[in-house]
Amino acid sequence: MRRIVVAVAVVLAFAVLFSISPALSSLLKINLLQLLGPAQELGNAAFAPLAYVVGSIGRTIEAARVNPVLEEQAGFLAAEVSRLKEVEAENRQLRSLLDLPDRLRYRGVVARVIGRDIRHWNQSVLINRGGADGVEREAAVVSSRGLVGKVIEVAPRLSRVLLIIDPASGVGGAIQSSRQTGIVEGTAAGGCLMKYLPRRIEISPGEAVVTSGLGGVYPPGLLIGMIAAVRPKQEGIYQNADLEPAVRFDRLEWVMVLQ
Repeated sequence: MRRIVVAVAVVLAFAVLFSISPALSSLLKINLLQLLGPAQELGNAAFAPLAYVVGSIGRTIEAARVNPVLEEQAGFLAAEVSRLKEVEAENRQLRSLLDLPDRLRYRGVVARVIGRDIRHWNQSVLINRGGADGVEREAAVVSSRGLVGKVIEVAPRLSRVLLIIDPASGVGGAIQSSRQTGIVEGTAAGGCLMKYLPRRIEISPGEAVVTSGLGGVYPPGLLIGMIAAVRPKQEGIYQNADLEPAVRFDRLEWVMVLQ
């Protein structure tokens, strides 16, 4: 209470001082200021905590007003960054697909995967291109990574593609290094198995398997996958090998239907 009284007295003194006639000598004003100096410091000390509190309240109110705006702007920016990343990823996939005709010497129609068979999630997909786009039944389908499968159903603007990992699928394959041929079939586990390989040949994990061109559906030289493991030799003249497909079917978004 005492500090508040002193502060009020200081304010009144300064009011009186500066209302005095201009004729009052500057020396008197200086002396009065020197005399009231300690009281001024005391008044400043009394009002400093109050000024700090008032300033803090003002800053808090301003922050509360601005923060929701900043949060909303940050949300918009995060969404835009995510969208641009998706566009970049899509452009990379499309560029890779558009380069395929030059690498494979085949023409094709680019299509987006728009659905999967709910009865066999990994075995077939729907694409957004059909007969009106030049897609034909039994046409080979590829991605930028390798062989996807073949078209089994065609509508004007829609087609179904049987994936090479379907147990009903059969692809003529060849081990790239030895040119030994066999049949690549899908498995219930979502992989591939190369069958009818002669027991007499040596097969090593990591060897590439490509389409052989036998059968007339798939052109030769398309990458199917890599040898993952050789199954123990059994009775008979053949052995089998597990393949790791080149295509990540769980991430398949864009394909090309060869023509």
